[in-house]
Amino acid sequence: MLDTGIARPPSPTYTAITPVTRAPEKNVPAAKTDLPAKETVNPSSETQDGRRSADNEQSQRAAQRTTPQVERRNVVDPDSESLVFVATNTDTGQVLRQIPSETLLRLRVYAETVENQQTEESSQPVQLVV
Repeated sequence: MLDTGIARPPSPTYTAITPVTRAPEKNVPAAKTDLPAKETVNPSSETQDGRRSADNEQSQRAAQRTTPQVERRNVVDPDSESLVFVATNTDTGQVLRQIPSETLLRLRVYAETVENQQTEESSQPVQLVV
């Protein structure tokens, strides 16, 4: 007979789990970290040029000049009778943000108009012409 090579591996045997040896104490540093005063890093002696731009007074003034003044207000739209948030640039008068948008307000008014027309047509009596 031919040997097909089909043989089951022996079932695994389990041994008792033994605890692993402990790691070194956490309070003991792995390497010495204290440096003598001569070898430590000292802060730079540079003036304004070395400071972050956010701390620099000149850059703060420039940022204030470029930031537009914004007026925020809530308005009730008379056509759709809904509350609208409008953010406007006070220097130019340009609307920066409007929620809901002008397009959505017009769609609401259009949908309401169509609905009113359909209810008016359905409420009219039907006349039979012979």
